[in-house]
Amino acid sequence: MNKTGRVLASTAGLAALAALGANAAQAGTLATGSSAGKSPVHTVSAAERGTAATMDIKDIIKVAKPMTMPKNVPSPAGSDRSSRGAEVKIAPSAAGGSTKGLSAKEAVARYDTNAGALWPLGPSANPNRQVGKLYFDTDPGPAYNWSWCTATAVNAENKSTLITAGHCVWDATNRRWYTNLQFYPGYQYGATQGVYYAKTYSTTWNYYNYGTSADDMGAVVVYPRNGVAIVNALGGHGAWFNGSTNQFRTSLGYPITDWRWPGYTANGEDARYCQGTDYYYGSGTFAGQNYLNCRMTGGASGGPWLTWVNGSWMGYVNSVNSNKGGIGAAWANVMFGPYFDNKELQVFNTVRNL
Repeated sequence: MNKTGRVLASTAGLAALAALGANAAQAGTLATGSSAGKSPVHTVSAAERGTAATMDIKDIIKVAKPMTMPKNVPSPAGSDRSSRGAEVKIAPSAAGGSTKGLSAKEAVARYDTNAGALWPLGPSANPNRQVGKLYFDTDPGPAYNWSWCTATAVNAENKSTLITAGHCVWDATNRRWYTNLQFYPGYQYGATQGVYYAKTYSTTWNYYNYGTSADDMGAVVVYPRNGVAIVNALGGHGAWFNGSTNQFRTSLGYPITDWRWPGYTANGEDARYCQGTDYYYGSGTFAGQNYLNCRMTGGASGGPWLTWVNGSWMGYVNSVNSNKGGIGAAWANVMFGPYFDNKELQVFNTVRNL
């Protein structure tokens, strides 16, 4: 992931920037072993699982670099994202011992809501307790090339599902899955809630084949830790598909300074956040995406957009940090995220019982 700056307060301003940042949709081959429209899945081998378990987070932290936050990749020509399917809402699940935090209104009143400021609560409190850093190896060769994104534990039948961005699990340019995925919830200058290793993961058919930003969503199933599934241990946020837009959102992530979006500094070791009301694009360059004023950059990729947060800071994931739209100061205060429609629901349904 990468940097952020300031801009865009109006729809008109966004439209102008959209024209600036338009680029051709990537063409790609169909997902191997997947018929059109189905969510491709990667299952972690026993050898990969064993290798990941031997790694020391302290060593990974020393060399890891944030996943580069991409520019927008429009949907294929002719795509219309104005229609929506039936709303699906999976309620949050709170685990014993979770800590009550600030209400959304209290946070708005006390903190800068779009500067990507430090989140005021500690790593053992909701929502940090369920949000953390997702580390992975981007190089399938003998050497390791560690990177990180942000991910969130969500409630599902398996009590072991994370939601993140598609570009945090699948390399659309080189057409390969990332490996050695490991999740550190409540991360703050190191692991605070232990580590959870990936069992299987998936992304949308459109992201797998075209790198489409409007479908830049991924889901990861993690193994239990000490025999206890992550949601049973720490709680899980809800998931919301085909929901209403123009909602108040809280975006979280682990960003780091990026020169491409000047004017923002962060070290990636603390949770940061933005808050505000989103705007949805039904057509055009950003069709199928939500927009939020937010200065966070690389490393925040995959961080949740929480909606309908309750008094214990448990909410519903309805999008994730995906892309900055374009590069440069004009895009610094911009964050786009995929609208969770039936394509994202399909990914969730694919992994929720694994």
